[in-house]
Amino acid sequence: MTTPQIPKWRAEPEQVWVNCENIKESDLPEELIVQFWSNGEHFTSFVPKRFVNYADRRLQAVIIADVEEGLLVDIPAETLTSGPRILVKDSEKEQVLTFEQWVHKVGT
Repeated sequence: MTTPQIPKWRAEPEQVWVNCENIKESDLPEELIVQFWSNGEHFTSFVPKRFVNYADRRLQAVIIADVEEGLLVDIPAETLTSGPRILVKDSEKEQVLTFEQWVHKVGT
């Protein structure tokens, strides 16, 4: 029996980008459909446009905790198969996440 991982919650979450495989328009004018991979799983989420960099194919996210295998990352909306939190393993961190700051403008 394995011991469950206990997250080490970050006092100051780190802003990052999730690299998206696809970004598509949805039926709602202020929403996009984003698709990405993490931890060997494919995720789809309906996300407000203000959280997506369409040109660079990236989704705003926040690292909230460190776990034994990698990082817990919150995205701005739930995925179709799970909630708004994903695990990014250390071995795939560079493919899934882009570490750079952004200027967040609400309503743009």
